[in-house]
Parts: sequence; structure tokens; C-alpha cells
Amino acid sequence: MAICKNCGVELEEVMLSCPLCGEPVAGSGESGTSRQTTPAGEPAFQPRAEMSQPQKKFTWEIISIILLSGLIATFIVDFVINQTITWSEYPVAISLTIFAYISLFAFWQQPTLLQIAGSLALSIVFLLLLDLLTNGISWSVGLGIPLLLAANLVAAGLIGVIYRSKYKGINLLAWGFLGAAFLCLCIEGILVRFMTGTFRFGWSLIVCGSVIPVALVLFFVHLRLKKGRSLEKTFHM
Repeated sequence: MAICKNCGVELEEVMLSCPLCGEPVAGSGESGTSRQTTPAGEPAFQPRAEMSQPQKKFTWEIISIILLSGLIATFIVDFVINQTITWSEYPVAISLTIFAYISLFAFWQQPTLLQIAGSLALSIVFLLLLDLLTNGISWSVGLGIPLLLAANLVAAGLIGVIYRSKYKGINLLAWGFLGAAFLCLCIEGILVRFMTGTFRFGWSLIVCGSVIPVALVLFFVHLRLKKGRSLEKTFHM
């Protein structure tokens, strides 16, 4: 079994590079392709922006082990206390959703939006099966799937904004604030609708009132910087 000369991690025979540091395995013949170098011979580290397949697999294995351990512990605690499965199905649902997303993003080589759509479909199947195996179809349709749809809608919107933005700066942070505010509205609306049967907003409006002015300031600063204006003159500093 090979050993990474950079960080000392044991490597499988099929690995061409270390899943942790990206160092090519000695004798793999990828020293010129797996890690780009500058003219001075120093690593450029561009590959760190895109995880290699061994790195994705390694990350998937670690997260899967953590999720499985949490699932087992949750089931045991819930069953010992209540002699049945009650509240534990909610953290289990979250864990299954995370597992669906990391699995497709790790092994399904498709555009990001298509990966999100596939992960959403797989997560919906997991939620329906879990709900069906416990107390019948109830919370998955009224709570789980709507929350999942809202989160994916916000994520897809932010990804679209990032791809379409010609100038990427603090405007992306502003869009992130707006996306978080919209998601808070969706979360409260869905929760209140599920519990009371009516739509009513409270804390999410406070979040929006706090976040939107910050986002507007960030958009303003981004616009001034894009036009080459001095912030010191703008704010009379």
C-alpha cells in the first residue's frame, strides 16, 4: 500500500493522487497533470477548486459514516425512551436528505442544476418511504417536501445568479442575504401552515427587515466599485 509523501496518508493502489492534499502518487505518471505549477516550480493549487474523484469518494465515505453513526444513535435513544419511533424520524429524514445530495454530487457527473434536481427527486423518495414506514404519509407531504422544494429553489436561484453575474464581488454576498431572507419566509410559512392550517408570518419578517437593508447597502457599494468610484468620496471620509 502506497503512502503519501506529503501528508503520510495510506493510499489505495488505484489512487493516482492523495485524496487529502492532492499530491500525485509516486510513479503514477501524473506529476505533470494532476497539479499545475508556476514557472518557478511552485504549486499553483488551481486543482483545489475542483475535487478529484478520489477526494469526492473519500469525503462521501467520511460523511456517510458520520450520518450512519448519528442515525443508529438517534434510533436507539428514541426507542429506549419511548419504546417506539417518534421524534427520531425527523433527524433521520435530514440525514437521508444529506446522504442523497452528497451521493449524487460525488458520483453523478452532471451540471450542477441537474445534480440538484436529481438529488431533490431522490430525497423526496427517501422522505416518502420513511414517512410510509413509520406512521403513514403525513409530515412528508405537508412539511418535509415543501421545505425541501423551498431550499432547492433558493439554491438554484443563487447558482443561476452566480453563473450569470458578469462582475462577481460583494453583490453575490447581497444575493446570499436575500436568498436567506426568502428561505426564512418559506420556512415559517410552511411550518405555520403545517401546524395551524393558516399562513402567518412573525419572526421571518423581522429577519427580512434586518437583512434587506444590508443587502441594499452591499449592492450600492458593489455598484460604486464597479464604476470605479471612490468609497471615501461617496461616504465623505
